[in-house]
Amino acid sequence: MSAEEIDVATAVARLSASIEAISDIERRAAALARDRVLAADVIAVLDVPGFDNAAMDGYAVRSADVSASRTMRLAGRALAGRPYSAALQPRDAVRITTGAAVPRGADAVVAQEDVRATESEITLSSVPKPGLNVRSRGEHLRAGSVALPRGRRLRSHDIGLVAIAGVAELSVVRTLRVGVLSTGDELHDPPRAVSAAGQYDGNRPLLLAALDRIGYHVTDLGITADRADAFAETLRIAAELRLDAVVSSGGVAEGDADIVRRFPAVQFVPLSFRPGRGIAWGRLLIDSHPVWFFGMPGNSVAAYVMFQLVVAPLLAHLAGTEAESPLTLQLPLAVDVRTHPGRVEWRRGRFVHRYGTIAVEPLPQQGSSMLRTLSAADALVAIGPHADTPSGDLVDVIPLAALP
Repeated sequence: MSAEEIDVATAVARLSASIEAISDIERRAAALARDRVLAADVIAVLDVPGFDNAAMDGYAVRSADVSASRTMRLAGRALAGRPYSAALQPRDAVRITTGAAVPRGADAVVAQEDVRATESEITLSSVPKPGLNVRSRGEHLRAGSVALPRGRRLRSHDIGLVAIAGVAELSVVRTLRVGVLSTGDELHDPPRAVSAAGQYDGNRPLLLAALDRIGYHVTDLGITADRADAFAETLRIAAELRLDAVVSSGGVAEGDADIVRRFPAVQFVPLSFRPGRGIAWGRLLIDSHPVWFFGMPGNSVAAYVMFQLVVAPLLAHLAGTEAESPLTLQLPLAVDVRTHPGRVEWRRGRFVHRYGTIAVEPLPQQGSSMLRTLSAADALVAIGPHADTPSGDLVDVIPLAALP
């Protein structure tokens, strides 16, 4: 690894420190806010639960009464939404269902399987402790407390939490606007026939799908010819569309046709992992409109890995949330693996059963242009920086199911 190359964590930290997040805020109905980033804390407007209630079906009792006698009179019942209105009297029990309000005076709910019942009385098998099977008022949320913090990207379960906190409308950061382009004279889109030296572009559809799944507003900027003027025109269109960022693949090496790396205001950051030798990036001011640019390698797997490890976290930061790295597990390697020393190589692998647990086995084919190997894989597997990684060693693993 040369001195100029940096690892993923360092790259994300350094680049995100230079990127100012978008700050435009809008109001959004909570039910329609999935994938949006909170611009303000969500504050609970009421206690949740709003009353002591039963955690399961059973019988509400006063625990002190059971200490004296385990047989109690059945005084009535409490249902969810239909409480037992009277205070519980000594040695009384109330039949209660899950979620129903615990009657005044009761301090425990005995599960129905621990009770022998007749029409008029019950007999308990043991003495319950105070608080048994009772959800206390406010144990989930307190009125005025933070239910969800500013900067969180909302997922489906967050939407449910917002609802039970009593909040109907949210302040959210506007949706990030991202354009996607590919560079290359050889590229085409199906069903158009490819030229004799051409191929179909898989990178742009891959990136468009990933960005859409995250929840961004995505624009397809198409395929750009390997000419500086064509590339500049595409970026001008991006500025005209008021895009916040452009993600591209191809043209970042140092070949004769690699126009991206030579574009004004674009910097190249060498990275210490493979596939993909680095990222081209910069803040481009086009017709007075700023556009953040992220240029990735043209090989499909290299572009995918670069996007997931570096670009997606940087876009998250730009969108107003944390630049989080993908979920990474440590699992044992199922086979001995050799690689070139000095760098981390992210290989595609499958989950297998070894050593009495889940392990990971790299696939035999690892070409950086072989997109099919991603479809055959379960995970990205970090091999290196040492030349030899023996079977059984723990390695970093990113499950593909956790990635957009």
